[in-house]
Amino acid sequence: MESQVTIHRYYSRQAKYSGSADPDLELCIKHCGGDVVRMELVNRLHGIQLQHKLRRLLLLLFLAIAYFVGVCGFGSRSLGILQPRILYPLVTCVSVAILMLRSTLNLVQAERLFYSWDMALQTETVRSFGRESVLCIQRGHIQDIVLNEVIEDLDVKYMLILRTKGTQFKKRPIVPLLTSQSPSFECLQHSYRVLHGYWLNSAKDRSEQSYNKDKQSIVKS
Repeated sequence: MESQVTIHRYYSRQAKYSGSADPDLELCIKHCGGDVVRMELVNRLHGIQLQHKLRRLLLLLFLAIAYFVGVCGFGSRSLGILQPRILYPLVTCVSVAILMLRSTLNLVQAERLFYSWDMALQTETVRSFGRESVLCIQRGHIQDIVLNEVIEDLDVKYMLILRTKGTQFKKRPIVPLLTSQSPSFECLQHSYRVLHGYWLNSAKDRSEQSYNKDKQSIVKS
């Protein structure tokens, strides 16, 4: 059976609230046949956002260099690093640079999700410069897939989560899915319908197969 690919575009919550005219997220769903599906939520503006953050970081570096060159170059006498005019701006610049660098590295480029009844559910988050983080949940530890409503800072938000069971429940009771880019409710609802449909159909098909096998064995005996 050939794979079927569907592509949909949605807004993130930030883009929706800011009134953006063009959707910034692209949801690609690849139906691989049987009980296997691949999903990828891509940040269409990742390149622009990354350039913007790098420019801000370079601007901070340039201003810091210009300041310290001016202070040390035009000072009447040599200044030590413990002098207030050196120490306080240096600590501030380093702290801000670290925060900006972390924000740049944590910028999400894409989130991928793979589900197969015979194997597991695997999530993969791709961040700036190809940094990846992968999480795999075996099918025996999957309890349910739920679209949950959460109230945070007096704002109603929706999260697509995977409920676990067994030994995995003690380590990670719930696993957020496709939430790093803050997709809109419509995007999460679409993803939920696809994943939950595959999970329910797979469970039903496997149960029926198991029942038919048991029935045949009873008849033969």
